[in-house]
Amino acid sequence: MKFLLRNHQTQFHLETGSVDDLRRLIEVVKSWRPDAIVHLAANVDVASLFRNPFRAFKDNVESTLNVFESARLFDVKRVLYFSSIGVLPPIRYEPLDAAHPFILPRNGPGSGAYGAAKASGELFSFAYQQAFGLDVRIIRPSAVYGFGMPWHSANYMKQFVEPAVRGEEVRLESGGALRRDYTHVEDVATLAAALLAAPDDVDRVFYAATGQPLVTATEAAALVAELVPGARIAISDFLTFDDEVEASFRGVISIESARTQLGWSPRYASLREGIEEYIRTYRSYLAD
Repeated sequence: MKFLLRNHQTQFHLETGSVDDLRRLIEVVKSWRPDAIVHLAANVDVASLFRNPFRAFKDNVESTLNVFESARLFDVKRVLYFSSIGVLPPIRYEPLDAAHPFILPRNGPGSGAYGAAKASGELFSFAYQQAFGLDVRIIRPSAVYGFGMPWHSANYMKQFVEPAVRGEEVRLESGGALRRDYTHVEDVATLAAALLAAPDDVDRVFYAATGQPLVTATEAAALVAELVPGARIAISDFLTFDDEVEASFRGVISIESARTQLGWSPRYASLREGIEEYIRTYRSYLAD
């Protein structure tokens, strides 16, 4: 975090606390009276939450309502809620758009308790809008990658790029055949900025994605190996049960609504260019 914000230290003020502490959250919002809140705080350890639905509720539903409640109390003009493509069930059509249902007669969100919690946050955002007029807009990111991503991210990009840059061998036992719309973190940020500045009559749900054909993890690994001379990366195409579940809700994503309503398009629609940027940033970090 310090590295990423090193050139912007005079442009923000840091408050510490947790979104699960409603009293502290209210103190901060009351003190600063922000025009907008961007709510990204969440437990994103999907595998861990799969067997712990109550933890998913406490961390990702209750805390989200704390954000909405704090915003309501102090007339925050707009809240951006970061949801997830994991709210989707097995897909029914492509390209995916915001009209795709996430509850079907025999299926719900494909990512288990994590997806259920994120979907709950979306539903409560509409409840707050209907009851109080709170303007909540939703972003569903797809396979976000880039400097600063967590090690437990399921899309493997961190496990490819950073060890390869350090000259370490990478061997992964599964997941190579899983296809994703890999989305660079800078593109997610620019979409958020566009939605914050958007007029009131735009949609409430947008995907942060490239809209390009899906790329397998094996193909992503090959790109990293090509861009980091001497890199040694091996990943098996074997898909675990969790991989198979994830594959069921991965599909080509439509970003047409973001293009037409927000004037937004991804800078890194090319995965090669996005990986190149990640490599440059990580090398700069190591040299800092």
